Formats: sequence, C-alpha cells, structure tokens
Amino acid sequence: MKTSIVILTYNQLHMTIHCLESIRRNTPEDYEIIVIDNGSTDETVTYMKTQTDVILHENTENLGFGKGCNQGIECASGDQILFLNNDTIVTKHWLENMLDALYSHERVGMVGPVTNYSSGHQIIPVPYTELSGIDAFAESYCKENAGKHLEVRRLIGFCLLAKRSVLDEIGWFDEQFGLGNYEDDDLCLRAIRKGYSLLVAQDSFIHHFGHATMNQLPTEDLRTLLDKNGKKATEKWGNNIHQLIYKPAIRVSLCMIVCNAEPSIRHTLVSLADLVDEIIIVDTGSTDQTLEIASQYTPHVFSFVGAEGNPIAYQYAFDVATNDYILWLHAGDVLDCKEKREFSGLKLSVDNEVNIITMTVGGATEQPLRYLIRKDGGFMPLEHLERNLQVGSTLDSGIQIKHMA
Repeated sequence: MKTSIVILTYNQLHMTIHCLESIRRNTPEDYEIIVIDNGSTDETVTYMKTQTDVILHENTENLGFGKGCNQGIECASGDQILFLNNDTIVTKHWLENMLDALYSHERVGMVGPVTNYSSGHQIIPVPYTELSGIDAFAESYCKENAGKHLEVRRLIGFCLLAKRSVLDEIGWFDEQFGLGNYEDDDLCLRAIRKGYSLLVAQDSFIHHFGHATMNQLPTEDLRTLLDKNGKKATEKWGNNIHQLIYKPAIRVSLCMIVCNAEPSIRHTLVSLADLVDEIIIVDTGSTDQTLEIASQYTPHVFSFVGAEGNPIAYQYAFDVATNDYILWLHAGDVLDCKEKREFSGLKLSVDNEVNIITMTVGGATEQPLRYLIRKDGGFMPLEHLERNLQVGSTLDSGIQIKHMA
C-alpha cells in the first residue's frame, strides 16, 4: 500500500532539503515523493532535478496551495495522499502511526499529526528550543501516546493524510482560494458532511516551522488574503465556515409503530442503535417476541391496542419523543455501512429550518420513502407527508434504506 507524499515548494530550498532528508531517514513504508514547484526563483527546481526519488512538476508561477495539491493528486499513484508542507521535519514512525489511525476504521477519512506549530487541535507544547532536540522529544512523546487518536472536526493542511477514495468522493481542493487559507477547512467540512471521521494521531509528531511560504508575502497582503478567502468560504457555504464545522449534530428520535415484527425488528435496531439518540417503539398488539426484542435496545417500549396504521399511535410516539427530529422507520429497514456513514454526516449538515427530509427505500416495500421530520414543525400523519413535500423546507438526503421483509 503506497503513500503519495505531495510537497509544494516556492523558494525556501534549505527548508525543503531538511524536509526531504527527514522523510528518507524516517519512512521505511512504501511511498513516493511528488514535488509541485510553484514558480520558485531560487535553486529549488535545479536541485529537485538531481533527486532521483522525486517526481517533479514545474509551474511557471505560483498557482496557489489548492491548485498545486490537485496537481499532486493527478500525479499520484498511491492508495492514500499525504499533503506535506516543505517547512516541516518528520520523525520516527510518523507515517506508520498516521496510517494506523487512517485505517483504524472504515469511517475514518483523513488524519493529521500533532505538532509544535498549528492552529486548532493539533498543537502541543514542546520543551526543545533547538532542532537537535526534535527527535528525542518526538520519541518520548509518541511512546507515551502510543495508539491514541483524537477525533476532531478540523485538520490543518500543513500535514494531511487522506484516503484517495475519500478525496475522489468528496472532491479535491477548491482552487478558488488561490494562494491559500481556508481550502483545508473547506475540505474538512465536505468530509464530515459525508460522515467521515477526522483523527489526530497523537503518536505522530511533526515539527512545523510555520508559514514559510506565506511569510514571503507582505503582512498587509496576507491579511487581505485571509479576509478575501474568509468571505469566499462564507459565500460558498452560506455561513461562517468554522461555525458550520463545529455545528452540533441534530438529535434524532427513531420512532416505529410495530406489530408482530419479530423476524425483522432486530435488524433495524442493530442497524440504527448507534446512529440515533433515542428509540421509541409503539406496539399495537404483538403476540410474538417483538416486545421482548425491542426492550433489549430501548426502555421506551409502549403498548397501544389498535390497528397498526392508526394515526393515533403515530401521534403518541411523536409526543413521547424528546429530540428535535423524528425518524420514522418500519421494522426491517436497515442502513448499510455507507448509508450509516452518510446518515452521520446528515446529522451534522441539516439546517435547523428544514422540516422534512426524505430517504428512499429499496427492497420489497409498498412505501418508497422514509422521513426525518423536525418536531417543531408539528405532527403530520405519514399519509399526509408526501403531499406536503413541496410545502415548506424539504430536503432529499440521497440516502437509500434497505428493507428486509
């Protein structure tokens, strides 16, 4: 399994040399190095042409971080892509431990290390004051934190490891952000809205000098760039991007009206138990083991004698539910791994003004839609929901539920 390491350069040759030497010294894993030069005017390109283990792509001008990274992806042959600033020094086990985090669960999409210089969740205090102290500190710190991962909503692009399949699904870097800033936030927001987890590998340490390329810009130009890109992000997403990244997930009550659902109810509860915040079961007169099975997954099991389709049973479940959104499912409805991930992303991305969210159903069922509805919108019998899809704020989630008869 190969890692494609994409490094952008714009002058600062001495830093790039330190970076490359540290990679060669500390990376026994299978990798390739791709250098995208953004119009350097020093000896960077000349030097890179002498490096037999470097794939070099030359730009005649500085096309920016996003464009350069995307060019790197185009050149890459790896199963995962690692975007690495040239003003970094990597340490022992850096890539090994990041890969362990990346493949610790199929839902993990991107991983970053801890560092001495960063915004967000990845910065840690360091005692060393000279470069000669990096390796000893990293070895001690990473040993102490072996195997530890921190799930976050935002990773910084100075060192960002992503599965190639995830990048192809969510889209590459948005090139509208030009020279840089906010393109990594934009990528993270797209990833979490698809339900991917972002992890900090706390046993992978990378020294980061910080802003080596951006510091070549005048201070006023950098401030202008930050302000300009912040406005671009807001225009793209309709709100402050950092508020959206850290937006609390909506809380969901799964409600089901069931009767003699013993053959199928367990499938649904197993599939949804870790995705919803509450499960409400209203039983309309089962004579099999439905009640016993449901009680294994939730204390909120109620008996309601009457026809299964009685709107009063649905009204009762609706009233008992305590969360902001109600998910109406049938016994036998399940989500596969991909759809479960996308449902998690949906919970992070729903605008609180959306009243009705639809999901399609595959398999043998007479009703092709399932609904996630905002409780504040008021109770509505299921047979009335479809005719009201064009009224108010609605959303097609794109999620397909499988129904097992």
